[in-house]
Amino acid sequence: MPGSFTDHHRKRIVREMWNTPILEWLFQRWGAKYLYLGLPGPEAHDIKLWANMIESVIAFEITDDTKDNPRETFERLRFNLTLINLPHTVYYGYLEDVVLWREDLDGREFTLNKFVTLFNLDFCNAITGKVPTKDGKKCLRFESIRELITLQRSLYRMTGEARFIILITARDEFHATEMNRFIKRRTLNSRMRNAVDIILSRETLPNTDIQRNTELLRLFMFDFLRNCLLGQNVKFFFLPTMKFIGTTRSSSMIHLCVICQMESLESAQVADEQNDEEFIRMGIISAGDRGLSKGSPSPITLLENSWVSR
Repeated sequence: MPGSFTDHHRKRIVREMWNTPILEWLFQRWGAKYLYLGLPGPEAHDIKLWANMIESVIAFEITDDTKDNPRETFERLRFNLTLINLPHTVYYGYLEDVVLWREDLDGREFTLNKFVTLFNLDFCNAITGKVPTKDGKKCLRFESIRELITLQRSLYRMTGEARFIILITARDEFHATEMNRFIKRRTLNSRMRNAVDIILSRETLPNTDIQRNTELLRLFMFDFLRNCLLGQNVKFFFLPTMKFIGTTRSSSMIHLCVICQMESLESAQVADEQNDEEFIRMGIISAGDRGLSKGSPSPITLLENSWVSR
């Protein structure tokens, strides 16, 4: 079962030293507050930090069967959002379940009528994992991410807004079955195939159970998100992959930040694609107890040298 969110120092390093400068820079350039959709956790630490840049919040919180009151974390999140004094809607249940079935555990209909400009998908478990749904089946996290990007296309048509940010955090691990599908895919281009082969030449990937390989996982996540975005003609820019230790030494985490812009489907031209090689060269930045790894690039410099600054 997916775990519940617990804040800690290294997560704060990522939030305050990496994400916040990016959001502040884009907030100044775009000139509009963010509509936030995501998984802030019951204490809503990220929303508290970014409150002056947020217009409204759409959040999700799961039931916690380990507590006497399973709704405790859900109610705690609603209480904290009320204290922050931002317009908000909180859905009771897994984001994946609510988005795909359009209804939360209380029977509340999931609707979006505004373009989301900040997704914070802070998953506690593997990106390749599944979550239970109320009909007893399980759905992949991929399905809900793909569905959210598809919904963005409809909202773009309604509102004309085009620019948004995706923040994704997940366990630095994967199910070998899903990774093997990626590795064996014949449609991988030569740059991606070469990068995968170099990684596999150093380490054999077992065919069973949960595995860890940060370099392989970041290529997997880049490939999946790129295909989702290009499918909706979305221009994108991935920043370097972040890696940090979670609440315990055994819970290593991975974090991606992607800047996106919808392009017209009426055009025959496909949105500019960030080069695989550029993303691969960016490498991995570690967030430790004392800050970001030595020599880490400035995210603002990277943005200023990309299409995002134009």
